[in-house]
Amino acid sequence: MSISAGSLLRDKYIPDTTSSWIRPAGVTTHIVETAKDALSWSQPPPTPGEQKKYRQSTVHEPGRTVRHFGTADDPVPAGPFGVQTRSGVGEDIASYLKNYPESELGRWQQDRSEACYASNTREPLGRTYHRGHKLPEGMGTEVPFGCVYNGRELERMGQVRSVVFPTDTDPNAASEGLELYVKSHGAFGPGEQRHRNYDWAASGVDPAAHRFGAVDKDDVRDGVRKALQPGLDQTAPQPAKLAAKIHQDFKATQADLLGQTRKLGGGDRPNLPANHTYGLHSLRHGPEPGVDQLIQGAYTAAQQAPDADLGKSLREGWRNVAPEGRTFGVPSIRTDVPKPRVAGVANTRNYGNEPDALQLLRPPKSVELGVGEEAYMAMRSRDEVRALVADAALQLSDEEFERCWGMAAGADGEGPDRACLDTFFRARHHVLSQTLEVAVPF
Repeated sequence: MSISAGSLLRDKYIPDTTSSWIRPAGVTTHIVETAKDALSWSQPPPTPGEQKKYRQSTVHEPGRTVRHFGTADDPVPAGPFGVQTRSGVGEDIASYLKNYPESELGRWQQDRSEACYASNTREPLGRTYHRGHKLPEGMGTEVPFGCVYNGRELERMGQVRSVVFPTDTDPNAASEGLELYVKSHGAFGPGEQRHRNYDWAASGVDPAAHRFGAVDKDDVRDGVRKALQPGLDQTAPQPAKLAAKIHQDFKATQADLLGQTRKLGGGDRPNLPANHTYGLHSLRHGPEPGVDQLIQGAYTAAQQAPDADLGKSLREGWRNVAPEGRTFGVPSIRTDVPKPRVAGVANTRNYGNEPDALQLLRPPKSVELGVGEEAYMAMRSRDEVRALVADAALQLSDEEFERCWGMAAGADGEGPDRACLDTFFRARHHVLSQTLEVAVPF
């Protein structure tokens, strides 16, 4: 099997399932933490000290003085609060609560000083309100008020009920007492008509069917309103009113009368026949195309031919014809410009250093350890690659290493002392394929 430096180039690389150096998609960290671990905790995070004074749970904490957050950081003065007072000797609460004199002379002085108040005279303390009534001796104390009435016996006999709701008399029958109340107090019943005891039979008038008052022969409606506003009476002569003719003409042409056409200023035409049609004739200029002809058209073959400049430019120097092999625009992957040393966050341009879809779907296992594709593609010296191979526990002799290094340095083209790990391991695969006589997987 012939091996050349061109077969080790990156564009000749065919990945497979054993390509362990392709990094996986997404962002990985060394912290093994799930979403449940990030959203759950044994204790909630504490409130920062500079924000505790604004919380209601801190202001109204049990056992602490309620302080405004504006004075929460002020120092508390030392010493007892308030002003200390000391009562005199012999003073107690009972002496301050006593407001009624105990001696007879003191009570007499108080009565004399309060005798000027009308409320004290009419409503003395500890006695009922005095209204000036002269009650008989013993009334209210020895003799009860009212008359003795055996209510239980009368209730058993039904007399109380008959007094409140009498059933032995007709409630609609007029009684002498009711007539007296009607005469003295005007105690008419609901809906009762007033009767003055007129002798309607002597006059020959039936008050139930007779209509009192004069009857107007002319049934005039809204008489008072028309008397106050004569303009509303259409039968009364109206005074002549002078108005501008322009107003009358406008009213005559703009008003819509019921059952009549609007007057548009054309005047009266009494000589027109009944079947007269207004307007102009549609075919006054001869036959005209119909709707069918307007939709389908009647164009000739020359009129239906495409324009001469359709799809091409007839102006010299303005034709969109590119030379052979010329491509307009810029490529999506800008390999034609150098990659900046520090790429900004807003720079979304791809310089050919980003992984493709295959690398995103099948990333290498080393990405989980934080080793990306850049670590494999970075150019390194001979001693640095030798140290990495030794750290990876790869048993390579000096002859095998030099053979793989020569092939990798020649494929990268950066000189005999510069090569990347990716090209070096691909060269090692070629060496193993020659030794074991197996096909190279790329």
